[in-house]
Amino acid sequence: MEGILTELLRFAFKGVNVIPTVILILMQCYWLIAITGLFDFDFFDIDVDLEGAESVGPISAIAVFINIGKVPAALVFSLFVLNFWIIMMLTYFLPIEAGGVIAGLMLLPAVIGSIYITKAEMVPLRKVFPDRKNHDDVDHKVLTRRCTLLCDLEHGRLGQASLKQKGASIVINVKTLFEEESFKKGEVAFVFSKDKEQDIYYIAKSLMKEEFSFKEMEEF
Repeated sequence: MEGILTELLRFAFKGVNVIPTVILILMQCYWLIAITGLFDFDFFDIDVDLEGAESVGPISAIAVFINIGKVPAALVFSLFVLNFWIIMMLTYFLPIEAGGVIAGLMLLPAVIGSIYITKAEMVPLRKVFPDRKNHDDVDHKVLTRRCTLLCDLEHGRLGQASLKQKGASIVINVKTLFEEESFKKGEVAFVFSKDKEQDIYYIAKSLMKEEFSFKEMEEF
C-alpha cells in the first residue's frame, strides 16, 4: 500500500500532472482555512459578471451549462478541480510517458470531461441547496420587470440577462417566450413568467408595449 501511495505522489507531481495537483492542493487549503473560520464559506459564492468584455463569453457559457447558480460556487469549482485531477491521474494506465507531451495534450480533453462530470454532479446537489437564496424574494424583484440581455438569444436557446437594483445586479437564466422573437446583446426585454423547476425566466419584447400588473399576468 505504501508503495502505491509513493508511486501516486510521484506521478501526481511529474510533468504536466503538477498543474491539476497544485490546483487541487490550493483548493484543499481554501477549505481548511474556511473550516477554521478565516474565510466565509460564501467567499467564492459570487455571480459571474457577464457585462464585461467579449472574452468572458466562454466563462458565461460554462456557468450556464453547469448551472452554477444552483449551489455554492466554491463547491462547484472544488468538484471540477477534483474531477480534473482524477482524470489526469487515470492517464497513469495509458501507454504514454508520465507527464509528457502527450499527457499535456490531454489537459484540454480532461477539462472538457470535468465540465460534463461536474454538470452531472449538480443534479443531486440541486436538491440539497434548493433554498440557498430566498427565491420568492428574488422572483418578486424579477417578475414584471425589464431586464438587459447579456448575450444574443434565439428561441429555444438558453441565455442570461441582468436586472439593475440597489447593490449588485441580479443575473437570471432566460429563454424567449415567443418563437418569432430573438434578442441581441444589450437589448431590453420584459420578464413575463418563470419555470420554477428549471429556474428559467421567459422574456418577451412585445409585452413592453403594454402595461401589465402582476395580477393580470397570473390570470393570463
